[in-house]
Amino acid sequence: MVMALATSTSLCSPPLPCPRRPRLRRRYSTAAPTVTAEAVTQRSDENIVIVGAGVAGLATALALRRLGVGAAVLEQGAALRAGGTSLTLFKNGWRVLDAIGVADELRAKYLRIQGMRMRSPAAGGRDLREFSFEEEAPGQEVRAVERRVLLETLASKLPPGTISFSSKLKSIAEQGPDGTLLELEDGRQILSKIVIGCDGVNSSIARWMGFSEPRYVGHMAFRGLAEYADGQPFEPKVNYIYGRGVRAGFVPVSPTKVYWFICFNRQDSGSKITDPAVLKSEALDLVRGWPSDLLAVMRSTPEGAVVRTPLVDRWLWSGRAPSASRGGRVVLAGDAWHPMTPNLGQGACCALEDAVVLARRLAAAGATGRADGVEAAMRAYEAERWARVFPLTARAGLVGALVQWENPAVCAARDGVVIPRLVRLGPFLEHTNFECDLIEPAPQSP
Repeated sequence: MVMALATSTSLCSPPLPCPRRPRLRRRYSTAAPTVTAEAVTQRSDENIVIVGAGVAGLATALALRRLGVGAAVLEQGAALRAGGTSLTLFKNGWRVLDAIGVADELRAKYLRIQGMRMRSPAAGGRDLREFSFEEEAPGQEVRAVERRVLLETLASKLPPGTISFSSKLKSIAEQGPDGTLLELEDGRQILSKIVIGCDGVNSSIARWMGFSEPRYVGHMAFRGLAEYADGQPFEPKVNYIYGRGVRAGFVPVSPTKVYWFICFNRQDSGSKITDPAVLKSEALDLVRGWPSDLLAVMRSTPEGAVVRTPLVDRWLWSGRAPSASRGGRVVLAGDAWHPMTPNLGQGACCALEDAVVLARRLAAAGATGRADGVEAAMRAYEAERWARVFPLTARAGLVGALVQWENPAVCAARDGVVIPRLVRLGPFLEHTNFECDLIEPAPQSP
C-alpha cells in the first residue's frame, strides 16, 4: 500500500531538503489560474499532502519538516489568511511553538498577559474579581497573537514552494493501495499516499469522511483589533465584562494593538454582513452604555478589522462520531476534526497540539518502513487526541452556555457569588497543562 515513508521520493529522510518537486509549480500565485475546456489535466504524485494552510496545517508541516519529513500544503486562498483578528494562546500553545522553533520570535512581538479583571456593565463597570496569573496559576503563559503574523511566521520556516496557493479542493476519492486522489478546482490532480485534512471548521474532507456539520450553539461573536499608533494605554490584563446574554472583553496584544470581542445570544446565525461599517455599528449597539474603556477600544478599530462569526462545535461522542482517520491514508487535525467554541481559549492551542502529536506518530511510522505502521500511527494519534479534545470541547460548550444565561436571578448569582467567591484560576486552567518536548531539527544538507 504505502511505500516506506523514510525512503520515498517526496517524503524524505534526512538529509533535507527533499528532492525538487516540479509538480506544484503554481505556488505563491496571487490568483487562481483560469482553466479552459481544452486544458490538459495535470497529474502529480505526493507522499504527504496537507489540505489547508491555517494554524493546524502549517504547524503540522513545520513539525514534520523538523522530523525530516516533507509535505506539500494546499491552500485554497491566493495568499495566507490576512483576515481575522488575534488568537489567545495559553502555555500549552506556547510549549508547542517552542517545540517547533517559532515561540521566541513571536514572544518578541506580543505582550505577556499578567492577569485578569472581571466586571459587570452595571454602574459603569463594577468590579467583580481580579486575578494575577503569577499568584493563582504560576507558570502560566498567556499572550494574544495576531493570526496573520502567526501564519506568516510558521510559513517562513518552510522551504520555498511548500505551499501551493489558489489550490481549492474539488473532490477526493480513494484509489485503493495507491493512495487518495485529490482533484483541484483548476483541473490539477494529485495522488497522495497520505492526506492530512486541516481545512478548518467547514472541512470538505471531514464531510467526505462522514462527519456531521458543526453545530451552531446559539451564540454569535464579534471580534476586532484596535490600533493605537501612539501606543495603547492598557495594562497587560484580560478584561471581561459579563452582562445578561451578552459578554464582552478586550486584551492588549502588543504596544500598539488591542483585541476585543463580544458574544451575544441569537436564535440563528442570520445572514452574512459584508459591509464593515454596518458590522462595527451593530457591535457598538450591542454594548451601548457599557464601560467607556471597552467602547473606546471598539471605536479605535478600523472598520475592516471587525468580523462577525457564528460559534459552532462538534462533540465527538465515542461510538457515534466517525474515525478521525481512514484506511491509513487520510487523517484530520485541528478544527476540521474537533471545532470548539472559544470559551476556554483552546481552539488554536489544540490545533497546535494535534500538529506535534500527529507529526511524531507519522514520522515514527515512516521510520519502520511498514505500510500498516502508518494506519496504526493514525489510530494511536486519534486515541491520544480524542481523550484530550472531547472533554475540552464539551467543557467549552458548557461554560459558554452558563455565561450566556439571560435569567436575572442566575446572572445575579454569577456576579454576586460564583465569580467573587467560587472561581479559582489555577484549577480552572489545569487543562492548559500539556507535555511537549522540543523537536530538534533534522540535519540539513548544504
